[in-house]
Amino acid sequence: MEFTAETSGERLDKFLAVHLAKFSRTHFQRLIKDGAIKVNRAIVKKPGLSLKKGDCVLILEEKVLSPDKEFIIEPEPDILLEIIYEDDNVAVINKQPNLIVHPTSSQRWHTLANALVARYPKIVGVGESPLRPGIVHRLDKDTSGLMVVAKNQEAFLELKNQFLKREIVKTYLAIVEGVPKPPEGCIQFQIRPSKANRLKKVAVRVLDTSGKKSVRAAETCYHLKEVINEDFSLVEAMPKTGRTHQIRVHLSAIGHPVAGDKMYGAKKKNDLPGGGQIKRQMLHAYKLVFTLPGGKRLNLEAPVPEDMKSVIKSLKYSHG
Repeated sequence: MEFTAETSGERLDKFLAVHLAKFSRTHFQRLIKDGAIKVNRAIVKKPGLSLKKGDCVLILEEKVLSPDKEFIIEPEPDILLEIIYEDDNVAVINKQPNLIVHPTSSQRWHTLANALVARYPKIVGVGESPLRPGIVHRLDKDTSGLMVVAKNQEAFLELKNQFLKREIVKTYLAIVEGVPKPPEGCIQFQIRPSKANRLKKVAVRVLDTSGKKSVRAAETCYHLKEVINEDFSLVEAMPKTGRTHQIRVHLSAIGHPVAGDKMYGAKKKNDLPGGGQIKRQMLHAYKLVFTLPGGKRLNLEAPVPEDMKSVIKSLKYSHG
Protein backbone atom coordinates (compact mmCIF):
# COMPACT_ATOMS: atom_id res chain seq x y z
CA MET A 1 0.00 0.00 0.00
CA GLU A 2 1.73 3.19 -1.23
CA PHE A 3 1.20 6.92 -0.69
CA THR A 4 3.07 9.94 -1.99
CA ALA A 5 3.67 13.01 0.17
CA GLU A 6 2.27 16.09 -1.57
CA THR A 7 3.89 18.64 0.76
CA SER A 8 7.00 18.89 2.89
CA GLY A 9 7.18 19.07 6.67
CA GLU A 10 4.37 16.74 7.78
CA ARG A 11 5.13 14.12 10.44
CA LEU A 12 5.08 10.53 9.21
CA ASP A 13 2.64 9.26 11.86
CA LYS A 14 0.21 12.13 11.21
CA PHE A 15 0.47 11.63 7.44
CA LEU A 16 -0.46 7.95 7.78
CA ALA A 17 -3.36 8.63 10.17
CA VAL A 18 -4.82 11.12 7.69
CA HIS A 19 -4.59 8.73 4.74
CA LEU A 20 -5.89 5.68 6.64
CA ALA A 21 -8.43 7.12 9.03
CA LYS A 22 -9.56 3.71 10.29
CA PHE A 23 -6.26 3.45 12.23
CA SER A 24 -5.28 5.88 14.99
CA ARG A 25 -2.11 7.95 15.08
CA THR A 26 -1.00 5.96 18.13
CA HIS A 27 -1.49 2.74 16.17
CA PHE A 28 0.76 4.04 13.41
CA GLN A 29 3.39 5.15 15.92
CA ARG A 30 3.60 1.54 17.12
CA LEU A 31 3.72 0.19 13.56
CA ILE A 32 6.53 2.58 12.64
CA LYS A 33 8.56 1.48 15.66
CA ASP A 34 7.90 -2.17 14.68
CA GLY A 35 9.41 -1.58 11.22
CA ALA A 36 6.16 -1.79 9.27
CA ILE A 37 6.67 1.44 7.30
CA LYS A 38 9.14 2.30 4.54
CA VAL A 39 9.93 5.75 3.18
CA ASN A 40 11.57 5.65 -0.25
CA ARG A 41 12.11 1.88 0.18
CA ALA A 42 13.99 2.20 3.49
CA ILE A 43 12.44 1.09 6.79
CA VAL A 44 12.07 4.02 9.19
CA LYS A 45 11.40 3.82 12.92
CA LYS A 46 10.86 7.47 13.86
CA PRO A 47 7.16 8.45 14.04
CA GLY A 48 8.17 12.10 13.98
CA LEU A 49 10.13 11.83 10.73
CA SER A 50 9.50 14.94 8.64
CA LEU A 51 8.42 13.99 5.13
CA LYS A 52 9.55 15.77 2.00
CA LYS A 53 7.36 16.45 -1.03
CA GLY A 54 7.45 13.43 -3.33
CA ASP A 55 8.47 10.92 -0.65
CA CYS A 56 7.03 7.46 -1.30
CA VAL A 57 5.53 5.97 1.88
CA LEU A 58 4.97 2.21 1.79
CA ILE A 59 2.99 0.24 4.37
CA LEU A 60 4.15 -3.37 4.72
CA GLU A 61 0.75 -5.00 4.85
CA GLU A 62 1.86 -8.28 6.45
CA LYS A 63 3.08 -6.31 9.47
CA VAL A 64 -0.10 -4.21 9.62
CA LEU A 65 -2.21 -7.36 9.59
CA SER A 66 -0.19 -9.14 12.25
CA PRO A 67 2.56 -6.97 13.73
CA ASP A 68 3.13 -9.08 16.83
CA LYS A 69 3.17 -12.62 15.44
CA GLU A 70 3.50 -14.47 12.18
CA PHE A 71 0.38 -14.10 10.06
CA ILE A 72 -1.40 -17.40 9.39
CA ILE A 73 -3.57 -17.83 6.31
CA GLU A 74 -6.60 -20.01 6.95
CA PRO A 75 -7.18 -22.72 4.32
CA GLU A 76 -10.42 -22.38 2.33
CA PRO A 77 -10.96 -25.53 0.24
CA ASP A 78 -14.27 -24.28 -1.20
CA ILE A 79 -12.57 -21.65 -3.40
CA LEU A 80 -12.33 -22.90 -6.97
CA LEU A 81 -8.82 -23.55 -8.31
CA GLU A 82 -8.47 -24.33 -12.01
CA ILE A 83 -5.09 -26.01 -12.44
CA ILE A 84 -3.60 -25.70 -15.93
CA TYR A 85 -0.32 -27.45 -15.10
CA GLU A 86 1.44 -28.80 -12.05
CA ASP A 87 4.42 -30.92 -11.01
CA ASP A 88 6.40 -31.32 -7.78
CA ASN A 89 7.81 -27.79 -8.03
CA VAL A 90 5.18 -25.49 -9.52
CA ALA A 91 1.48 -25.11 -10.20
CA VAL A 92 -0.04 -22.86 -12.85
CA ILE A 93 -3.49 -21.51 -11.95
CA ASN A 94 -6.13 -20.02 -14.24
CA LYS A 95 -7.40 -17.43 -11.75
CA GLN A 96 -11.06 -16.51 -11.99
CA PRO A 97 -12.06 -12.82 -11.91
CA ASN A 98 -13.29 -11.21 -8.68
CA LEU A 99 -10.68 -13.06 -6.62
CA ILE A 100 -8.00 -11.12 -4.76
CA VAL A 101 -4.59 -12.83 -4.77
CA HIS A 102 -3.57 -12.48 -1.10
CA PRO A 103 -4.91 -11.01 2.16
CA THR A 104 -4.78 -7.26 2.72
CA SER A 105 -5.60 -4.99 5.63
CA SER A 106 -9.21 -4.81 4.41
CA GLN A 107 -9.70 -8.45 3.33
CA ARG A 108 -8.13 -11.26 5.31
CA TRP A 109 -10.08 -14.21 3.87
CA HIS A 110 -11.53 -15.47 0.55
CA THR A 111 -8.33 -14.98 -1.45
CA LEU A 112 -6.31 -17.11 -3.83
CA ALA A 113 -3.76 -17.60 -1.04
CA ASN A 114 -6.44 -19.18 1.17
CA ALA A 115 -7.27 -21.61 -1.64
CA LEU A 116 -3.61 -22.43 -2.27
CA VAL A 117 -2.81 -23.37 1.33
CA ALA A 118 -5.90 -25.60 1.38
CA ARG A 119 -4.78 -27.52 -1.71
CA TYR A 120 -1.02 -27.40 -1.02
CA PRO A 121 -0.45 -27.28 2.78
CA LYS A 122 3.34 -27.49 2.35
CA ILE A 123 3.31 -24.18 0.48
CA VAL A 124 3.04 -22.31 3.79
CA GLY A 125 6.41 -20.67 4.38
CA VAL A 126 7.39 -20.68 0.70
CA GLY A 127 8.29 -17.22 -0.60
CA GLU A 128 9.19 -13.96 1.09
CA SER A 129 6.05 -13.19 3.09
CA PRO A 130 3.50 -15.26 5.06
CA LEU A 131 0.82 -13.24 3.23
CA ARG A 132 1.92 -14.60 -0.16
CA PRO A 133 2.71 -18.32 0.15
CA GLY A 134 4.37 -19.49 -3.07
CA ILE A 135 3.16 -16.43 -4.97
CA VAL A 136 5.81 -15.06 -7.32
CA HIS A 137 3.65 -12.55 -9.22
CA ARG A 138 0.13 -11.18 -8.98
CA LEU A 139 -2.95 -10.31 -11.01
CA ASP A 140 -5.45 -7.61 -10.12
CA LYS A 141 -8.62 -8.80 -8.40
CA ASP A 142 -10.80 -8.49 -11.52
CA THR A 143 -8.15 -9.70 -13.99
CA SER A 144 -8.43 -13.37 -14.89
CA GLY A 145 -5.82 -15.75 -16.20
CA LEU A 146 -2.55 -17.55 -15.67
CA MET A 147 -0.40 -17.35 -12.55
CA VAL A 148 2.56 -19.57 -11.71
CA VAL A 149 2.94 -20.59 -8.06
CA ALA A 150 6.03 -22.15 -6.46
CA LYS A 151 5.57 -25.23 -4.28
CA ASN A 152 8.97 -25.01 -2.62
CA GLN A 153 11.55 -22.34 -1.84
CA GLU A 154 14.01 -23.50 -4.49
CA ALA A 155 11.36 -23.17 -7.20
CA PHE A 156 10.32 -19.78 -5.81
CA LEU A 157 13.86 -18.41 -6.05
CA GLU A 158 14.28 -19.81 -9.56
CA LEU A 159 11.03 -18.24 -10.79
CA LYS A 160 11.78 -14.93 -9.06
CA ASN A 161 15.14 -14.84 -10.82
CA GLN A 162 13.44 -15.41 -14.18
CA PHE A 163 11.09 -12.49 -13.50
CA LEU A 164 13.99 -10.25 -12.51
CA LYS A 165 15.81 -11.15 -15.74
CA ARG A 166 12.57 -10.69 -17.73
CA GLU A 167 12.79 -14.26 -19.00
CA ILE A 168 9.13 -14.98 -18.22
CA VAL A 169 6.84 -13.92 -21.06
CA LYS A 170 3.26 -12.88 -20.22
CA THR A 171 0.63 -12.09 -22.84
CA TYR A 172 -2.79 -10.65 -22.03
CA LEU A 173 -6.01 -10.28 -24.00
CA ALA A 174 -7.88 -7.03 -23.47
CA ILE A 175 -11.12 -5.69 -24.88
CA VAL A 176 -10.44 -1.97 -25.22
CA GLU A 177 -12.51 1.04 -26.16
CA GLY A 178 -11.81 2.29 -29.68
CA VAL A 179 -9.38 1.02 -32.31
CA PRO A 180 -5.67 1.61 -31.56
CA LYS A 181 -3.68 3.45 -34.20
CA PRO A 182 -1.05 2.40 -35.04
CA PRO A 183 -2.27 -1.20 -34.70
CA GLU A 184 0.86 -2.19 -32.79
CA GLY A 185 3.58 -0.53 -30.78
CA CYS A 186 5.26 -0.21 -27.39
CA ILE A 187 4.17 2.21 -24.65
CA GLN A 188 7.01 3.45 -22.46
CA PHE A 189 5.40 5.97 -20.12
CA GLN A 190 6.79 5.89 -16.59
CA ILE A 191 4.28 5.09 -13.83
CA ARG A 192 3.87 6.76 -10.43
CA PRO A 193 1.27 6.64 -7.62
CA SER A 194 -1.71 8.97 -7.97
CA LYS A 195 -1.75 11.88 -5.55
CA ALA A 196 -5.56 11.88 -5.48
CA ASN A 197 -6.28 8.16 -5.04
CA ARG A 198 -4.00 5.81 -3.11
CA LEU A 199 -5.27 2.79 -5.10
CA LYS A 200 -4.54 4.32 -8.49
CA LYS A 201 -1.44 4.71 -10.66
CA VAL A 202 -0.69 7.46 -13.17
CA ALA A 203 1.20 7.46 -16.48
CA VAL A 204 3.98 10.06 -16.63
CA ARG A 205 3.66 11.56 -20.10
CA VAL A 206 6.75 13.79 -19.85
CA LEU A 207 9.92 11.90 -18.89
CA ASP A 208 10.66 12.39 -15.18
CA THR A 209 14.41 12.60 -14.60
CA SER A 210 14.17 13.69 -10.96
CA GLY A 211 15.24 10.27 -9.71
CA LYS A 212 12.22 9.90 -7.41
CA LYS A 213 11.89 6.26 -6.36
CA SER A 214 8.09 6.47 -6.64
CA VAL A 215 8.41 7.02 -10.42
CA ARG A 216 9.07 3.70 -12.13
CA ALA A 217 10.10 2.89 -15.68
CA ALA A 218 7.51 0.75 -17.50
CA GLU A 219 7.01 -0.74 -20.95
CA THR A 220 4.02 -2.48 -22.53
CA CYS A 221 3.90 -3.67 -26.13
CA TYR A 222 0.54 -4.21 -27.80
CA HIS A 223 -0.88 -5.71 -30.97
CA LEU A 224 -4.35 -5.19 -32.44
CA LYS A 225 -5.80 -8.68 -32.71
CA GLU A 226 -9.32 -7.91 -33.92
CA VAL A 227 -11.57 -4.92 -34.58
CA ILE A 228 -14.81 -6.02 -32.90
CA ASN A 229 -16.72 -2.93 -34.10
CA GLU A 230 -15.95 0.77 -34.49
CA ASP A 231 -16.15 1.25 -30.71
CA PHE A 232 -14.24 -1.76 -29.36
CA SER A 233 -11.21 -3.87 -30.22
CA LEU A 234 -9.48 -7.02 -29.00
CA VAL A 235 -5.83 -6.34 -28.20
CA GLU A 236 -2.87 -8.46 -27.14
CA ALA A 237 -0.73 -6.75 -24.49
CA MET A 238 2.76 -7.87 -23.53
CA PRO A 239 4.19 -6.17 -20.41
CA LYS A 240 7.97 -6.02 -20.43
CA THR A 241 8.03 -4.73 -16.84
CA GLY A 242 5.75 -5.61 -13.94
CA ARG A 243 4.35 -2.43 -12.43
CA THR A 244 1.04 -2.34 -10.58
CA HIS A 245 -1.90 -1.84 -13.00
CA GLN A 246 0.65 -1.39 -15.80
CA ILE A 247 -1.42 -2.61 -18.78
CA ARG A 248 -4.51 -0.76 -17.61
CA VAL A 249 -2.58 2.48 -17.07
CA HIS A 250 -0.71 2.29 -20.38
CA LEU A 251 -3.70 1.42 -22.57
CA SER A 252 -5.69 4.23 -20.97
CA ALA A 253 -2.78 6.62 -21.54
CA ILE A 254 -2.95 6.09 -25.32
CA GLY A 255 -6.71 6.66 -25.31
CA HIS A 256 -7.92 3.05 -25.27
CA PRO A 257 -8.91 2.06 -21.72
CA VAL A 258 -9.79 -1.54 -21.00
CA ALA A 259 -13.55 -2.03 -21.30
CA GLY A 260 -15.21 -1.92 -17.89
CA ASP A 261 -12.19 -0.32 -16.20
CA LYS A 262 -13.84 2.77 -14.71
CA MET A 263 -10.77 3.55 -12.58
CA TYR A 264 -8.75 4.21 -15.73
CA GLY A 265 -11.29 6.00 -17.86
CA ALA A 266 -13.64 3.46 -19.44
CA LYS A 267 -16.73 5.40 -20.55
CA LYS A 268 -19.01 2.89 -22.28
CA LYS A 269 -22.09 1.49 -20.50
CA ASN A 270 -21.97 -1.92 -18.84
CA ASP A 271 -25.23 -3.20 -20.40
CA LEU A 272 -24.78 -4.30 -24.01
CA PRO A 273 -27.17 -5.21 -26.83
CA GLY A 274 -27.71 -8.95 -27.16
CA GLY A 275 -27.75 -9.57 -23.42
CA GLY A 276 -24.06 -9.16 -22.58
CA GLN A 277 -22.76 -7.24 -19.60
CA ILE A 278 -19.38 -5.78 -18.75
CA LYS A 279 -19.06 -6.56 -15.05
CA ARG A 280 -15.30 -6.11 -14.69
CA GLN A 281 -12.27 -4.87 -16.59
CA MET A 282 -12.01 -7.09 -19.66
CA LEU A 283 -8.43 -8.23 -19.13
CA HIS A 284 -7.21 -11.83 -19.21
CA ALA A 285 -3.67 -13.22 -18.82
CA TYR A 286 -3.95 -15.90 -21.48
CA LYS A 287 -0.36 -16.92 -22.28
CA LEU A 288 2.58 -17.67 -20.00
CA VAL A 289 6.04 -18.87 -21.04
CA PHE A 290 8.69 -19.75 -18.46
CA THR A 291 11.38 -22.31 -17.64
CA LEU A 292 10.69 -25.08 -15.16
CA PRO A 293 13.27 -25.97 -12.53
CA GLY A 294 15.35 -28.48 -14.44
CA GLY A 295 15.47 -26.51 -17.68
CA LYS A 296 12.34 -27.34 -19.68
CA ARG A 297 10.68 -24.35 -21.32
CA LEU A 298 6.91 -24.37 -20.79
CA ASN A 299 4.41 -22.55 -23.02
CA LEU A 300 0.88 -22.44 -21.57
CA GLU A 301 -2.40 -20.89 -22.68
CA ALA A 302 -5.70 -20.35 -20.86
CA PRO A 303 -8.97 -20.19 -22.80
CA VAL A 304 -10.84 -16.90 -23.09
CA PRO A 305 -13.26 -16.76 -20.12
CA GLU A 306 -16.98 -17.00 -20.77
CA ASP A 307 -17.77 -13.44 -19.68
CA MET A 308 -15.31 -12.03 -22.23
CA LYS A 309 -16.74 -14.30 -24.94
CA SER A 310 -20.22 -13.04 -24.08
CA VAL A 311 -19.11 -9.39 -24.31
CA ILE A 312 -17.45 -9.95 -27.69
CA LYS A 313 -20.54 -11.73 -28.99
CA SER A 314 -22.82 -8.91 -27.80
CA LEU A 315 -20.60 -6.24 -29.34
CA LYS A 316 -20.62 -8.03 -32.67
CA TYR A 317 -24.39 -8.57 -32.42
CA SER A 318 -25.00 -4.87 -31.81
CA HIS A 319 -23.30 -4.00 -35.10
CA GLY A 320 -24.28 -7.07 -37.06
